Amino acid sequence: MSATISSKESCGKKTKCAVSSNRHDMDSNMGGNREAAGGGMVAEENHQVVHANTTMQKEKNSATKMKSRLNYHSNMIIRKRKQVSEDSTCLSKQEKASKRKRKKVRCQAEDEMANKDAKQSERKKRKKERKASDSLLAVPAGIDVSDLIHDEANVDDGTNMHTMNARGKYEHEKWNERFMELEKYKEKNGHCDCLTNKGSLGGWIQHQRNLFKSKELKADRYEKLVGVGFIFENAKVARDNEKWNRRFMELVKYKQKNGHCNCPTKKNGSFGKWIANQRFLFKSKKLNADRCEKLVGIGFVFEDSNVAMDNEIWNTRFMELVKYKEKNGHCNVPTSKGSFRNWISRQRTSFRSKKLKEDRYEKLVGIGFV
Repeated sequence: MSATISSKESCGKKTKCAVSSNRHDMDSNMGGNREAAGGGMVAEENHQVVHANTTMQKEKNSATKMKSRLNYHSNMIIRKRKQVSEDSTCLSKQEKASKRKRKKVRCQAEDEMANKDAKQSERKKRKKERKASDSLLAVPAGIDVSDLIHDEANVDDGTNMHTMNARGKYEHEKWNERFMELEKYKEKNGHCDCLTNKGSLGGWIQHQRNLFKSKELKADRYEKLVGVGFIFENAKVARDNEKWNRRFMELVKYKQKNGHCNCPTKKNGSFGKWIANQRFLFKSKKLNADRCEKLVGIGFVFEDSNVAMDNEIWNTRFMELVKYKEKNGHCNVPTSKGSFRNWISRQRTSFRSKKLKEDRYEKLVGIGFV
């Protein structure tokens, strides 16, 4: 019985020990599980912290980039505003300058109109004074009326002094005085070619020539001047005309001898230079019309013989090109055409070097030459 009880007690102790050990193991396992669960939570918290830090860093970087972009755009806006303000300032300056210019032009126009009006009023005033002086027979200071009316020179030339007004009488008297000076000059020097820059007589002579050219010289005065051998051309002009006529007669003789006027300009000295000069004057449109008519009248050609020959050769080649275009429909001549092809190449070279004559260029373009 006791043995049974003891065995039962030992079994109960063993059972309690087993239970306690099981409980210890369970507690240890639960503690381990708790520690493991706590470690997982800490790791998760650390991961969340790292993720939050990363997010904050990204937001910070994006904010920095956004700030730099905003600064860039703001700087661009400031620059554009500054440029617009500068442009508006320049525009305002140009407007001010244009306004000043317009004002200056307007002032000049007003001044010109004022001067024109003043001149017209002055002319009207002088005209009224002249009419009043004519009606009152006013005589310039220092001139006696009796001298104007009864002067022998005025009576001899057939002028009726009684029907002439005071101003006309005075001008008539002064003209006769200058004419008497011209007669004395001719008696002394044997000619009337007084230098026009020699005092009042020279100025008067130049005035008579100007009146003759403008066909305003009176017939009686023209007859008087011609009667004393007065030449209405300047002495220099007269000598030039004489020299030109002498060369022209040489050209007439040359044509009678050779049958043409194409005298070589390099082998005939001064005569050749004169011919070249006539051609140059004709090209520059400075040759007098009467001289041009004389030269054309004897068959003079205003182109040099070499130039005329070159023009003839060019025109011959051009006609060949026209026929080629009519036959083939284009102007692209092949290289097998020899000299004709070389002529076409020279035209293109002359065109590129800007040496092709305008009339030739127009002819080539007119037929579609490229």
